[in-house]
Amino acid sequence: MELGRLHDPVLVHDWHAVCLASELTDKPIGVKLLGERVVVFRNEHGVHALQDLCIHRGAMLSEGWLQDGTVVCPYHGWQYDGNGQCVCIPAQPKGERIPPRAKTSSYSCEEKYGFVWVCLGEPGDGVPHFEEFADPAYRPLPCGPYKVKAAGTRVIENFTDFAHLMFVHQNLLGHPDHAELPDIEVVKENGRIYIENVPIFQPVAHSGSDKREGTTYMYRKEVYRALGARLSKTDPSNGQTLWIMLSVTPVTANECLVFMMVSRNYGFDVDDANFIQFQNIVFEQDARVIETQKPELLPLDLQAELNHRVDRFSVAYRRWLRELGVVVGTI
Repeated sequence: MELGRLHDPVLVHDWHAVCLASELTDKPIGVKLLGERVVVFRNEHGVHALQDLCIHRGAMLSEGWLQDGTVVCPYHGWQYDGNGQCVCIPAQPKGERIPPRAKTSSYSCEEKYGFVWVCLGEPGDGVPHFEEFADPAYRPLPCGPYKVKAAGTRVIENFTDFAHLMFVHQNLLGHPDHAELPDIEVVKENGRIYIENVPIFQPVAHSGSDKREGTTYMYRKEVYRALGARLSKTDPSNGQTLWIMLSVTPVTANECLVFMMVSRNYGFDVDDANFIQFQNIVFEQDARVIETQKPELLPLDLQAELNHRVDRFSVAYRRWLRELGVVVGTI
C-alpha cells in the first residue's frame, strides 16, 4: 500500500533528510516524505525507517513505542524489527508461526551530518560525503528544519539566485547600491552544476569576522542533486570561509522541509548559537518570498517566465531538472 505517495523517478532514489538525529531518542518519530508516511526509530543496530503502517489494521506505528529494539503498534501490540518484519503478535499463541505477510515496507536509512536520511527507492550510493561538514574541526552546525509552504524546487532555485540578495536580504547579505552582477558562467559536470568566483558585497559580515564595514565575499555555489546544494563564501583577504549545505525534503508537491548545515574555518571563539541564529534570520527572509511565488510549482518551460542573463544558474537548474526527469515540484 502506497497511500498518497508522490511518484517521481528521480527523487524516489535520492536521499532526503527527515529529522534531526538528536530528536531520535527512545521513541519512534513519524515523518512524511514524497507524500508517504514513514516511521523512523533507533535501536542498538542504528537508525531504521519503515512505512508508517501496521499491516494488520493500518494503525500508525509512529504512535507506538519501542520495545526490545522493535517498534510496537499502539493498536494490537504487533512488533516490527528494523527490516519491517513482524516478530511478535501478542494475541497469537506462543510458538505459532507468524504469517510471512506480517511485515511492512522498509527503507534505506542513514545518520550523517546530525540528520537522519531516508531513501524510499534504491540509492546508488550512501549520503554524499563533504569533508567540510563531516570534519568536527570545522564546527558543523545543523540548522532547521524549516517548514516551507512551497515546492522544494522553488527553494533550490532561490539558492541559485544572486540578484535577490540585495533586496530580500537588504543591509545584511547585500545592498541595492551593489546590485550589479558580473557575467556568470555555469559549469555542468559529473551530475552537478556549479558557479564560482562570484564577488558579492555584504554589509554585515558573518559572526566572527574581523571586518566591520562590510565584506566582498567570493562565492561558489553547487547543486549536486535535484534538491541538494551547497555553497562556500570566502573573504579573499584572509581566507575566512563559511560553508553551507542545503537539503530540501519534499513533504508534498508544494510543501517541504529545509535542513541546513553550516561550517566554518574561523571564529571558533564565537558562540555557535550566533551562526545558527544568523541562518534562521536569513532563511526566514527567503521563505517569506518563496511562499508567495506563483505558480507554486517550478516551470521547466523557459518561456513560461521571463529570464534574464543574470538568471543563468537558475535557468541551468531548470534545464537540468528537465534532463533528469524530475516531476514532483515542477510543471
